[in-house]
Amino acid sequence: MARNAQRELQEALWRSSGGYDLVLGPVILSLGGLWLDRRFETTPLFTIGLLLFGAVGAATKIYYEWKRGMEAAAGERDRMLAEAAELRARARAAKVAERVADEGVAS
Repeated sequence: MARNAQRELQEALWRSSGGYDLVLGPVILSLGGLWLDRRFETTPLFTIGLLLFGAVGAATKIYYEWKRGMEAAAGERDRMLAEAAELRARARAAKVAERVADEGVAS
C-alpha cells in the first residue's frame, strides 16, 4: 500500500510541475536579463526579451507534455475498447455454446 501511495504522490507532483515551469523559467531568465541590463546599461531590453523567451519556452514545454499525455490516454482508451470488444465476443460465444448445449439436452 505504501508503494501505491508513493506512486500516486509522484504522479501528482509530475502533474503539478507545469505551474512551476510556467513561473520559474521566465522569472529566472528575467532576473538574468535584469543583471545583463544593469551591466550593459540597456535597461528594459534584456529583461523583457528574456522574460518573453522564458514564457514562450515554458508554454511550449507544457503544450508538448499535454500533447504527449493526450496521446498516451488515447492509446489506453483504444486498448480498453479492444479488450471490451474481445470480452463481448467471448460472452456471445459462451452464450451460443450454452444454447447449443441446452438444445442438445432437450432433444
